[in-house]
Amino acid sequence: MSDDATNEGWVRLLDEMDAMAAEFDDDGWETLSIPAGDAAPVGPEEGRTDRHGYSYVVPGDAADRFATLFDSEGFPRTEVYRATTASHLFLLTVVLDPATETAILVAGALDRSDLETCRGHARADGQMYTHLFKVDGTHLGSFEHADYEPFFPDE
Repeated sequence: MSDDATNEGWVRLLDEMDAMAAEFDDDGWETLSIPAGDAAPVGPEEGRTDRHGYSYVVPGDAADRFATLFDSEGFPRTEVYRATTASHLFLLTVVLDPATETAILVAGALDRSDLETCRGHARADGQMYTHLFKVDGTHLGSFEHADYEPFFPDE
């Protein structure tokens, strides 16, 4: 895939995230949109976390705001939107806490060639995780998702 196609996919993903965030804002929800600086599948053997899933690097201002909104017991709903190309998975993960009307939207582009090990862990465990980190590696928090299938392209 060309760099132009990758850039076009990323721009479309960010446009979709902005549109969804605006809808939540219009409905009175507090929202945080995070365009991840980097995204990659991780497994428990990699040491950054003891759970498999997708790891996202959160830019500075968004990391600070995330720390004020994150509640490890909150965000019981997850919506996942994805688009794929031959080489990338463009993923928008939306975690929702209806009780506080808070929505966190995380956009990332993942290299498809790195997904299969993570898919195997998710299938075996029956769950998926979203991990957020600062640029310096500080773990900000993780979300647990009961359904792993939406996080992967169709087999």
